[in-house]
Amino acid sequence: MKQQPLLALSTAIALTFTLAACGGSRSNAETAPEAREITHAMGATDVTCTPERVVTLGQGETDSTLALGVTPVGVVSPWTDDWYDYLPDEVEEAEVVGTEVEPDLEAIAALEPDLILGSKLRHEGLYEQLSQIAPTVFTETIGVSWKENVGTYAEALCREDRGDELVEEYEARAAAIGEDLRAADQADTEVSIVRFLPDQVRIYLTGFPGSVIRDTGLPRPKAQRVADWEDAEQLVEISEERIPEMDGDVIFEMISADHYAQQGTSTVDEQIERWTSTDLWKNLSAVRAGTVVEVDESVWNLGGGLGAAHAMLEDLEQYFANA
Repeated sequence: MKQQPLLALSTAIALTFTLAACGGSRSNAETAPEAREITHAMGATDVTCTPERVVTLGQGETDSTLALGVTPVGVVSPWTDDWYDYLPDEVEEAEVVGTEVEPDLEAIAALEPDLILGSKLRHEGLYEQLSQIAPTVFTETIGVSWKENVGTYAEALCREDRGDELVEEYEARAAAIGEDLRAADQADTEVSIVRFLPDQVRIYLTGFPGSVIRDTGLPRPKAQRVADWEDAEQLVEISEERIPEMDGDVIFEMISADHYAQQGTSTVDEQIERWTSTDLWKNLSAVRAGTVVEVDESVWNLGGGLGAAHAMLEDLEQYFANA
């Protein structure tokens, strides 16, 4: 199979947000800090404005906190060996406090945070312990709700206006791409999103990548459309006989990072070789047309925040400019 390469150009992306050093300055002695109640997935939490020592427990939280102008003091490690290229250098200033699946509570407490951001999906069982360390605010889930999550983070960081601005800027850029595609008669291109891992293959229906595609107005293949966006499965794991469901005018193929290569029953390369050697794969219209495009999964799936969304739009602009 001859695949069309697509570089994420992450290191060259001019992100549309401006970073601020460590989230701003402390209130002086003459000004009492503002306290506010934040309603979130686990209830309500009092947060003193403006938090300066923030710990983020997920990739989306880290991504969007940086986009909102705050450099966390603590972050969980990325899913890959290195930080995602599209993230600003400031992420390197944060101390790693475990993984997204297993945060290190002692390391978090040692940082003396004044705010912890996480998700109910990942960390519900740790909420009470985290709340004893610092005010803790959780979103309900990750992925498809990423824009709503930005609003929660922005409120907890006392930066609601900036959060609204950043989401509006992203949506305007996505809409502008859609307009450009219509002008170029490319707006009817059906976009398929798939991902190879060592021990499974997925089609993404909604989730983070599906929502970015949706915001541009690009359609999905019939097999990947959902009737109820809010309640639909974000992804489906498929077997080889379901390869035809992967087809589209273009297939954006997320290749699993090296982090996963030693897990499961095979490496990613072996998985790809097995699937792409089948007649079902070779007969896909995108394969025959040479429109299978490899993309960086850290942009299209692992990041899940404002920075990743802009990087993904950059990929789409590059692909369609050369299509």
